[in-house]
Amino acid sequence: MAIKKDIITHLPLFIGLTDKELSEIADNTVFALHHHKKGSVIAQADSPCKELIILTNGDIETETVADDKSYRLTETLHAVHCIEPEKLFGMEQRFRTSYSAATACEALVISKESLHELIDQYLIVRLNYINMLCRKAQQTEHNPWKACPADLKQRVVKFVKDRVLYPAGSKKLYITMNRLSMELGCSRLEVSIALNQLAHQERIILKRGIIEIPALQLL
Repeated sequence: MAIKKDIITHLPLFIGLTDKELSEIADNTVFALHHHKKGSVIAQADSPCKELIILTNGDIETETVADDKSYRLTETLHAVHCIEPEKLFGMEQRFRTSYSAATACEALVISKESLHELIDQYLIVRLNYINMLCRKAQQTEHNPWKACPADLKQRVVKFVKDRVLYPAGSKKLYITMNRLSMELGCSRLEVSIALNQLAHQERIILKRGIIEIPALQLL
């Protein structure tokens, strides 16, 4: 489907292209523009990743579940957001996280075949895509080497930050005190005290089995 050039102009995959190149891509590339109602599923964890999905308008909610299913983390992300571009290639071509529409939203979908053609034909597109992959790889590589804070409140914050897709905005961690204390290597009582201190400072909201973080960037 041909689309308007304005839709792709500010997307990270196409930053740096000339107006002529953008017009060529809009006219000649096979795109799909999906409109999602609030609550509808955009991509499901563990399903095959066969296309590049770029949220162009609206908000999405993500859900990432621990491998042993013992806890999960949800986030609210805003457009523009490219959904797991690293999963189109490599050994594990399946989504790690589930994505649903938090509001009515719009997503541009590019098939793997069309992406191949764009990467082959346009150097800027190739570099932009490589930059997306490098940013993800470098972030993942750096996280394990960050110093572990001595303060337990900051260790709770690090636990969340090490697992988020985007280091700002609203997050909800569904986890028991016992599980969190195991992850942090301390007692349940110590975790309870640290969480209540953060709640008293109005940095988090505590509910049964849920740690709600209104704005991660403020922690």
